[in-house]
Amino acid sequence: MVISAPSGGGKTVVRSGLLDLDKRFAFSVTCTTRPMRPGEKEGRDYFFVTTEQFLKMRREGKLLEWARVHGNYYGTPVKSVMSVLEQGRIPVMTIDVKGARSVKRIFPEAVTVFLLPPDLKTLVQRLKGRGEKPENVAIRLETARSEIQVASKFDYLVINDKLPEAVREVAAIADLETRKTRRNLDKVKAFGEQLGRRRPR
Repeated sequence: MVISAPSGGGKTVVRSGLLDLDKRFAFSVTCTTRPMRPGEKEGRDYFFVTTEQFLKMRREGKLLEWARVHGNYYGTPVKSVMSVLEQGRIPVMTIDVKGARSVKRIFPEAVTVFLLPPDLKTLVQRLKGRGEKPENVAIRLETARSEIQVASKFDYLVINDKLPEAVREVAAIADLETRKTRRNLDKVKAFGEQLGRRRPR
């Protein structure tokens, strides 16, 4: 599951709520060259790397997707996603819209969710509330303008107004997706084989 949103759209808090709500999900940790923010932890929120380290990972094909946003690099290590899949859990990625498109190209079965704040005023308040400088707020709002233009390319849209409701909606999307027939053809086949082995009385 890929969750994207404009900067300040709440993808990180929605992801945290989702992980607390449902143990099927596990966070696929991404790496970034941006500085660590207060309250963030290495290996939990991001893998914080230097630009040189990031570019080396990119050259060696160790990134599932990558993008440069606001002057910093972000990317998803392949091993981070594979580790979650090997546990039989659902990887949750919180990445920008460019990264979401890259993942969808490689994994067409990935489910993409676009989070949208209820209104512009709320988005500005959230950006200011996390300590963004006025000039950075302006840059992020300009980026948001282009990101929202591609929201229609995502599978689902969730309005992130009240956090608990947004988290439940994302979890409900996963419930729907896991019940789709094409994701359960092995069960259909197994049942059919049982019918085939049953002798008529």
